[in-house]
Amino acid sequence: VIIIAGLLLGGPVALGVAVASVLSGLVMVHLQSQGMLIEVDRPAIGTWVLSLAIFPMGALLQHLSSRTVRNALRRAKLSEERYRLISNVSFDYTFENRIDKNGDSTLVWVGGAFEKMTGYTLEEYVATGGWLGHVHPDDLEKDAQDMQKLFNNLEVVSSEIRTFTKNGDICWERTFAYPVWSKEENRLVGIVGAVQDITAQKLAEEKLKDIHLQQAAILDNIPDMAWMKDLDSRYIAVNEQFMKACGMTMEEIIGKTDSEVWQPHYAERYRYDDLEVIQSGQRRRVEELQEDQSGREYWVETIKTPIRNANGEIIGTTGIAREITERKKAELEREKLITELELKNAELERFTYTVSHDLKSPLVTITGFLSYLEKDARSGNFEKFDNDLKRIRHAVDKMQMLLRDLLELSRIGRIINEPVETSVGEIVREALALVDGQLQARGVRVEYTDEDLTIFGDRVRLVEVMQNLLDNAVKFMGSQPHPQIRIGAIRDEQGKPIFFVQDNGIGIAPQFSNRIFGLFNKLDADSQGSGVGLTLVKRIIEVHGGRIWVESQPGEGATFYFTLP
Repeated sequence: VIIIAGLLLGGPVALGVAVASVLSGLVMVHLQSQGMLIEVDRPAIGTWVLSLAIFPMGALLQHLSSRTVRNALRRAKLSEERYRLISNVSFDYTFENRIDKNGDSTLVWVGGAFEKMTGYTLEEYVATGGWLGHVHPDDLEKDAQDMQKLFNNLEVVSSEIRTFTKNGDICWERTFAYPVWSKEENRLVGIVGAVQDITAQKLAEEKLKDIHLQQAAILDNIPDMAWMKDLDSRYIAVNEQFMKACGMTMEEIIGKTDSEVWQPHYAERYRYDDLEVIQSGQRRRVEELQEDQSGREYWVETIKTPIRNANGEIIGTTGIAREITERKKAELEREKLITELELKNAELERFTYTVSHDLKSPLVTITGFLSYLEKDARSGNFEKFDNDLKRIRHAVDKMQMLLRDLLELSRIGRIINEPVETSVGEIVREALALVDGQLQARGVRVEYTDEDLTIFGDRVRLVEVMQNLLDNAVKFMGSQPHPQIRIGAIRDEQGKPIFFVQDNGIGIAPQFSNRIFGLFNKLDADSQGSGVGLTLVKRIIEVHGGRIWVESQPGEGATFYFTLP
């Protein structure tokens, strides 16, 4: 009675029952001692004393049992509440299926966010076809393949299937299913597993895919190279022109850095430009060289711009590179022409001054001696008349020489003869033949060893170069008793030939080493010629893309060096 009262009515009631029982036992003992109760074999006092020990112990045991039961009920209630809360916030559920001997599957238990994900109770879900009745038609074949794995005692991990919820929405689910295998029957008897709701993730992936497709469409419609990078300069999008330039596919480029796509010296410069844009937050425009997969170098104009997120934070860079090789060539050609025009204008100024000065001298001579001719003719002094005519003829010859040399100089740079590959030996021998008279008259010994070298250029002009250098060497031998000229070639650091004409004449002071190539510049006013010879030589060499210089000291002869590409 005490235990039943305690379980049904609680500890205080059980204690009251125990006290009442003890008191009633005491009353019975008193009544028996007064002879008011019928005598029995066992005295009432013994029974009462025994109840004093049993009833309190029963009450205590009942109290402890009652408290244990209540605690268990409270924990169960708390566990149920927690389970309910977890189910409300979770997007996963667990399940158990039973498989009969015919291979049919029946859902028998679910836990977690099942109702939240599907909209069904377990009974409604089973009644409307269970799992198979809610799989998207396009995923039935994949689900059948998963079931076949389970029937083969293989687990299914991370299988993504679309199902329909109660309101008709499509829910993307990732399933993890494990077979329950009966060794006795050697067959699949059940399936346990878990299902995750990945709808939000799939929608985000689809949105990101759409964004990438839009970006790709935009980039591919740009006729120039275009790309997007993250903060680490890893490519996240490129267009078709970019792929053509580097000779790689989209899959090979995405996620790679410049050092994995371009040559190291280009990659370093590209990364530097990216960092400039990221750190400054400003658009950057540069003109730079680039190299395609065939090794061809070309000029591009690159514009790089920072990419910002919705909060204005820089999250990467985007760039467009347009080939400007033709424009760059035109600019370089224009700069070259401007430089040439400036040089020609400066030379024209010197030319004008020189012509006005040097041509004036013969004209003055002619004018003066014409008046003498008249006087000599009237006086009949024909001897003096003849001398005056010689002076006039000499002045005319000098003027003709000046005009001829000026005309020759003006022609340099214009194509007269098509460039051809010519033996250096042939050029030297032809030039020696042209100046053989001067060489013989002065007794000059010439040394030349033919090394079978060839050069490409205007053969006639190159013979003029060698002829003028030889003529200049003979002219400035001075009083050298053993005049000698050496013709040959040495090699530079790259192994290219440097040609030279060396003499042992009077030499040139170093301060005049550049002046001697100027128009009509003569260090010795009494020397033969117009002073145009070395100017012609310099112009011809430069038109061929080479250069010329002289090394000399007074009294030690001179060596003229020149190069030809």
